[in-house]
Amino acid sequence: MHQLINSSAFSRICLIAILGGFAIFGFAIGVLMSPPTEIIGMDRLSELTCLQMAGTPDRAVAVLLGFDEAQLAALQQLLVPGDIIFAWGYGLVFFGVLGLLTTRLSGRWQRAGAVIMWAPLLASLFDVFEDIGLHSMVTTVAGGDTAVLPAVAMLTTICASLKYLFLAVLAPAYGIAGAVKALTTDHRLRSIGLYVFVVLVAFSMMQKPFSEIPACF
Repeated sequence: MHQLINSSAFSRICLIAILGGFAIFGFAIGVLMSPPTEIIGMDRLSELTCLQMAGTPDRAVAVLLGFDEAQLAALQQLLVPGDIIFAWGYGLVFFGVLGLLTTRLSGRWQRAGAVIMWAPLLASLFDVFEDIGLHSMVTTVAGGDTAVLPAVAMLTTICASLKYLFLAVLAPAYGIAGAVKALTTDHRLRSIGLYVFVVLVAFSMMQKPFSEIPACF
């Protein structure tokens, strides 16, 4: 792994991941998620975070009953395929950014990065499982039934919690600390640009859960 990370091929893989991630972002937001978002309303998307963290059928149904029939149908489209595709956009971008940062570190920092750089892609995977659970709950309520399965509500919240752990805690913590560490020895302008980008991406991943989750409880 050490030889791979320090190879020029790995840096190219990271750059491809970043560019591919941004392309997926654009497609998911502009093509798949924009139409349903117009129906739901941007101001109501934060309620999905409360649905993710509901944990029980009663709390999940309470959130979903606040949406009308058209909005529930739009939520289904937003989640599948919209958010499932979107998840791999942020996963690839953050993976690529952490990968490039890891190539500029050494010793235990690089060894830690060789593991933690995969955290965003694990977050994407858990996001997919979460979206499947959310879609199932939305479909149940949209069909006029409020009997959401307890296991679905709980597993959805577990997947969402693991997603945020990897995406909004573990990966940003390494990204910010690693950027500061690298900056102490590498003052090249190109490298400084990367470190600033790492920090910006890290904070952008932290903003949503840290601002929206507390309001759900």
